[in-house]
Amino acid sequence: MTAHNACPARATRTDQRAAQACTTCKGEGRVIREQRTCKVRIPAGIRDGQKVRIRELGGPGKHGGAPGDLYVTVHITE
Repeated sequence: MTAHNACPARATRTDQRAAQACTTCKGEGRVIREQRTCKVRIPAGIRDGQKVRIRELGGPGKHGGAPGDLYVTVHITE
């Protein structure tokens, strides 16, 4: 799971060609703020584009409570 922020170096560039050559974000326009890896089981029979709920891997509750459920959209590639 990856959280992004807008690239501060690219925001100051007005030339589109120079913005695409940005070495900070590699022309993507955003930089990684936080990244973590979780191992989960996806049930059999999931179709492309279907949403799945993964329990207790979401962000903390609104007032600092326990983590909530994380909803993801599955994209199947071969």
